[in-house]
Amino acid sequence: MTVRIKFAKYGNLKFLSHLDVMRFFQKAIRRAEIDVKYSEGYHPHQLMSFAAPLGVGQTSEGEYFDLELESMGTTDEILEKLDAQMPDGFKILHVSLLPPTPPQTRKESLMALVKASDYLVLYKGLKELPLTKEEFLCKFSEFVKESEILAIKTTKVGDTEINLAPFIYDVKYDVRPTELTENYDNGLCIYVMLSAGNENHIRPELLMKAFHEYLGIEYDQYGYQVHRLEAYAKPENEFIPIFKLHENEV
Repeated sequence: MTVRIKFAKYGNLKFLSHLDVMRFFQKAIRRAEIDVKYSEGYHPHQLMSFAAPLGVGQTSEGEYFDLELESMGTTDEILEKLDAQMPDGFKILHVSLLPPTPPQTRKESLMALVKASDYLVLYKGLKELPLTKEEFLCKFSEFVKESEILAIKTTKVGDTEINLAPFIYDVKYDVRPTELTENYDNGLCIYVMLSAGNENHIRPELLMKAFHEYLGIEYDQYGYQVHRLEAYAKPENEFIPIFKLHENEV
């Protein structure tokens, strides 16, 4: 049996790497005495898989991993046991039991399910911008309406120029930080929904760098705080939050 666990990462723990997060949860699961399933062989490890990794320095309330179990009580019990092991900066938000994979059917990985993520992008105000908040938002609105937004995306095989425009799914401006993200006095906050997952994974910082090039302003990679709100699957023509994907199937 497999459970899908949704968690938040915030505060000072935003500086943990993805590998550090994986190691932390392996230890937390053992401390919580959850009957996790292990791989076979000389070096057994917990059978768990994470969704799209979060960038170091970013916060989130939409992180996921799947965990295979030998046995379990209820999902509420798992949530309570695991959340009791969380330090300030991690919070377990949801646990759901996944339906069994039909015979002769290949189980789709959690990473493969993710098709989009949405974010709050907050300007930290470390450097003064040469335009007002209203001018910034007006220019950004013009920018995302462009049919071609070119950017250089760095991958394992090298740098590739891509057009970001088709992968920007939604933008909103009248938004506020959540309880789990950081707040800044300037109030400059943008909501964006971008393509994510194994194919066409677009990071918000790539979009903001392209925007600064559009403005002709130097881009500061530490100038924005990115907060992921949710990760989405797209089983048909509608984006669905990952934790809702199988809620009526078990």
